[in-house]
Amino acid sequence: MPPILYADNFLAGSLLTLLLPLAVLIAIVVWYLRAVRHVPQDTPTSSAALPPPEVLAAAAEVDPPAPGGAES
Repeated sequence: MPPILYADNFLAGSLLTLLLPLAVLIAIVVWYLRAVRHVPQDTPTSSAALPPPEVLAAAAEVDPPAPGGAES
């Protein structure tokens, strides 16, 4: 089987070893910054906050589930 002529010398292999992980790191940083930029400003910092009162009232009107999680 003939050798692969892509990165067959030390310089090409060393450059790929340095540049490919760096390119992946840059891509992850760009993706993260874009994802953070798209988060709305009014997003609550805590997920432990209660929902609005109308949601709580609507949930209280629904029948409670059967014991043991089985539905009848």
